[in-house]
Amino acid sequence: MEGLIKIFVMIVIGATIGGVTNFLAIKMLFRPHEPKYIGSVRIPFTPGLIPKRRDELASSLGKTVVKHLLTPEGMRKRLLDDQISSHITHFAQREVHAMLRSEKTVRSLIEPLYPNAETRFLALADEKMREELTKVIAEVKTRKLYELLGEEGMDRVRALIPEIVEALLVKSEEYFYSPEGEAQLRHMVDSFVQRRLGFIAGFIQNMNLVEMVRPEIVNILRGSSTRTGMTTMITREFERFSEKSVDTLLDERLEARLVDGVVSEVVTRLPIGQLLDRSVCTYTRDVEDQVVEELVPKGVTLVIERFTDQMETIMDRLKIDQIVQEQVQSLDTSYLEEIVLSISKREFRAITWLGALLGGMIGLIQGLIAIV
Repeated sequence: MEGLIKIFVMIVIGATIGGVTNFLAIKMLFRPHEPKYIGSVRIPFTPGLIPKRRDELASSLGKTVVKHLLTPEGMRKRLLDDQISSHITHFAQREVHAMLRSEKTVRSLIEPLYPNAETRFLALADEKMREELTKVIAEVKTRKLYELLGEEGMDRVRALIPEIVEALLVKSEEYFYSPEGEAQLRHMVDSFVQRRLGFIAGFIQNMNLVEMVRPEIVNILRGSSTRTGMTTMITREFERFSEKSVDTLLDERLEARLVDGVVSEVVTRLPIGQLLDRSVCTYTRDVEDQVVEELVPKGVTLVIERFTDQMETIMDRLKIDQIVQEQVQSLDTSYLEEIVLSISKREFRAITWLGALLGGMIGLIQGLIAIV
């Protein structure tokens, strides 16, 4: 009987020692959270293993997540999954559809992101137009006039010269019959008579020389030889003039005025304000179905493909291991303990009971040896 009691006691002692030892070992993984001191001497095994090696744990966990859990290949396969792709497409279609049917004005949508949009658009248009117009003028100035007009333009100008000559002659004839022209002609005749005829001028001063000269001048103006001569002369001058480069016609002030005038006229006529104050749906009404049903799925597919092609680079630049490491390091030790225990509570309890079982078995063996 004493032997059985001794064996029982040894079993109880062994089980208690094994269970308590494992229980304390598990607790010592986390506790104490901070190092303990007796005076200036730190007590061994403080803090617990996990708090003590927390930085190593965080670094190791970050590397493990990147190497075995959030791998580029795994992320790529997940994003290329038909279900995920379909979900992203439907989400994008829903959002784009809502945006295209919005009654909000374009101004109200872009104003938070781009304040004073109208003023800035006009200023940008002014700047760009000045730049481009200055470049165009600089290029044009290096060219000959005939190069700028082209052969067709030159022919059109040549064809207009007879009409110009005809108009000039008609206007000249009208001028000589006008009061102003008659006075000018009378002055010319009187001056000629005084200079060339001298004393004879007194005998002919009562004669109306203007009425005698004017018909002759008009006959000359109406003559075909005059038209032909003037046409030939103007054509020849035009041909000579067309050989000049455009920069001979423009100086800096004229060029600046030309640029200012064109830009001012164009910019002030741009209906930027009207365009910004229209609702989004007025722009998208005719293309809504095409955008939602065709462009959005293609766009989503293209984005996913491009994104997955660059997955390794993206994940490398995101530095997920550092993110995990920083997040683990930022966790409170007690909260970290709670997380681990919530995952492995049953396993830790099993380890405790396994320690008690092994201790009890050792106690049994010791008891049997003791009574033999």
